[in-house]
Amino acid sequence: MDVLDNEKQILVHCRSPRTMARCTTCDHSSKKVHQTSIRKIKHGMLNYRQIILLLKVRRFKCKKCGKPFTECFPGISRDKSSANLKSQMLDWLRQNSFNFIAKQFNVSPSTLVRYLLKMNGSIKINWAGSNITKLGIDEHSFRGKNLIITVTDLSNKKLLAILKSDNQATLAKFIQEIPSEYRDKIDEVCTDLRSSYRPVIEKMLPSAILTADRFHVELLARKALDKIRTVVQDEVIGNRVNLKKLLWLNENQLDTQQKIKLELIFKKYDNYPILKEAWIIKEQIVKMYWASSKKEAEKRFKHIIMLLETSDSSCYLATMRGTLKKWKKPILNYFEHKTTNGFTEGCHTKIKLIKRVSYGFRNIDTYIAKMTLAFLPLIWILNYHTS
Repeated sequence: MDVLDNEKQILVHCRSPRTMARCTTCDHSSKKVHQTSIRKIKHGMLNYRQIILLLKVRRFKCKKCGKPFTECFPGISRDKSSANLKSQMLDWLRQNSFNFIAKQFNVSPSTLVRYLLKMNGSIKINWAGSNITKLGIDEHSFRGKNLIITVTDLSNKKLLAILKSDNQATLAKFIQEIPSEYRDKIDEVCTDLRSSYRPVIEKMLPSAILTADRFHVELLARKALDKIRTVVQDEVIGNRVNLKKLLWLNENQLDTQQKIKLELIFKKYDNYPILKEAWIIKEQIVKMYWASSKKEAEKRFKHIIMLLETSDSSCYLATMRGTLKKWKKPILNYFEHKTTNGFTEGCHTKIKLIKRVSYGFRNIDTYIAKMTLAFLPLIWILNYHTS
């Protein structure tokens, strides 16, 4: 073994311990060496030094068929890199950018992309061994307004797939590809309030109950309140007070000073009672989820609808009222198992971090492969390259 400090390399001289090899044509053993050569193989990194295998490779001549052949080495392919190098690069790539890893391992970013796409093509969902009973479906941004679907296994807290689009056909194709015996085992699907997902789920997963995610229901009320706040503050002349954070907080999270400040604000804008009404409705929706039973939650839901129907006319509250009425059953289904899409939202947070580290993506296939890699356990990557 030679250590070259100037070039930051560790050279390891190695060869096969066997004196014979099997012919790749007729599978006959041969000892007759036809030719020898030294092949440089990139093997990995150690203390920021690149490990290079100087591998002695022999070509044999088969006595039976008379054809020459080159001996094979497990874990080393013809692309001058070992399985250990690929595993190490992909492990580092899980939380770093392509350019950074390419520079560290002295390879091109396109080589990394090729390894990644090849590995991603072999990933299959293990429906037989996973016991998947609850699905989480939500969308996130690939680039700007280009949305794609995230599908998670809420029963085992795992990312299942990232689909290339957010349309109905893409989601329907994914569900259709689930084997029928495992599709029937899915008893619940949790989604946001997007109307395009609902008919696909109800049609293709008829035995599963549809649950509206609690976070998105509360977010619907907060967004309506914030739009009303913006309109009201734009109408009032004078200094604008930063109300957004104060109005978004739940009432039980407010301290004494914040409660006093909130009352003063409602007095200041008493000519616009819709602001306080929207805040009260938001609080009632939050408190609905504190109900101890589905029956009690249904009573609170009816009270919320009554408040919306008797409030001052507002297009934002009218839209929210229509959405809540349309999604009444999925919203109340939350109280069956208290299922939320919290894990899916956590996946989105990690995805945003990886996007930031990677400085964005242009190719959708590379993006999906990189995000999938980040959620794979290291043992799977090791097994993939050593199998």
